[in-house]
Amino acid sequence: MVPVELDTPVDAAQPRLATAVKRPTWAQTEGSPLPLGATWIEREQAFNFAVHSEHAESVTLLLYSATDLVNPLIAFRLDFLRNKSGRIWHCRMPISEISEARYYAYSVSGPTGPQLFSFDPQKVLLDPYAKCIFFPPGFDRELAAREGSNAGKAPLGVLAAHRATFEWEGDRLQHHEFDAIVYELHVRGFTRHPNSGIDQRRAGTYAGLVEKIPYLKELGITIVELMPVFQRDPQEADYWGYMPLNFFAPHAQYASSRDEDEQHLEFRNMVKALHQACIGVILDVVYNHTVEGDHRGPIYSYKGLDGPGYYMRSSDPVNPYANYSGTGNTLNFGQSHVRKMVLDSLRCWKHEMYIDGFRFDLASVFSRNADGSLNWGEAPLFSEIAADPELGQLRLIAEPWDTGAYQLGRGFPGQSWLQWNGRFRDDIRRFVRGDAAMVPDLMRRIYAAMISFQTVAGTPITPGVTHEKFP
Repeated sequence: MVPVELDTPVDAAQPRLATAVKRPTWAQTEGSPLPLGATWIEREQAFNFAVHSEHAESVTLLLYSATDLVNPLIAFRLDFLRNKSGRIWHCRMPISEISEARYYAYSVSGPTGPQLFSFDPQKVLLDPYAKCIFFPPGFDRELAAREGSNAGKAPLGVLAAHRATFEWEGDRLQHHEFDAIVYELHVRGFTRHPNSGIDQRRAGTYAGLVEKIPYLKELGITIVELMPVFQRDPQEADYWGYMPLNFFAPHAQYASSRDEDEQHLEFRNMVKALHQACIGVILDVVYNHTVEGDHRGPIYSYKGLDGPGYYMRSSDPVNPYANYSGTGNTLNFGQSHVRKMVLDSLRCWKHEMYIDGFRFDLASVFSRNADGSLNWGEAPLFSEIAADPELGQLRLIAEPWDTGAYQLGRGFPGQSWLQWNGRFRDDIRRFVRGDAAMVPDLMRRIYAAMISFQTVAGTPITPGVTHEKFP
């Protein structure tokens, strides 16, 4: 029995409550698998990094300063036990530890073999979810296509911790129906020539397009459809824009300023100005393939992260990439993370850029299964877009074919989508051009449009002039 000292104060004999120690959460310690990409967390003053790679054996996050684009400031190798959830590799980096870092990329190693594996730990790989991309002065496409390192010459993601908030107050979604007159235009080509009347400092840019709004209004245009504005490889001979490098970043070379992230501000100002003029903005989007091409093409991102996870395979060992796009590769929409990437990209352009709708290049690719066969029923991507409460309300236009399928009319599985009527376009152009014996074809196209679409929920878009098959 313990004796009690009578002169001890009563409160001193009471047990003291320990002060709770606030320990970091698992996400703060190991990172979170979602959202994908590099995400700034204001309350923690930290970046969360997350990238998808099913077959990778190791992933290293590379952080670069603005003064040394060859040697990473930090090379953080992710622990597959702590920094991996399922197929997603992730980590959390406080700004206090990486304050001088300006850019980021990945180095990934994995198995080698004939099944589209292109793992090369010497390659500096771009994050597919990067929203701003920096091309170093020594950027070199050829190095990305050859074995070995391309350090200092590869595109990098930009770390934007304090991106300014854009003032969208008063902006409204434009949804023209009976009065819809769509003008397809190329951002650079529309104002690049001196006869556009645009100051050469802004000619061929998002800002230059703003100055042509009175001209569009004079024509009676209610919707502009911008030919592809996704960031692409500046060394790829791709004037039209149909060879995307990334699905989240606007093409920086269309901005009047080369300052990092300036393209976001200029693009938003363009959209806001068009909306103020009651003109809707639709993007021509290319999600069916990437600029990486076939097995001979450059390794910028998807190939090096997980070729079999992103691309469809063929049964031909000589040409291992399935090519339903006609450009060398085809994204694999049988993979849920590829579909998620497209959905996340669409949401990004809707939420951050206030886009009113999308025209999907070679949309029949979306209905292909992993083995290349067509899903004539309920192709997953169409269902997922339709089920999204925001995306499902936008104007969705399909180019209902690819190199191996033509689904114009009743055969296209996107039942609520509008369809790009290419046959109408081609025959109307021939008739207007004065080609001989075109009256029967003209009548056939007018009546065929009504017959072909009378049993589907969507309606055809009947273009007269587009960039395709011109003249």
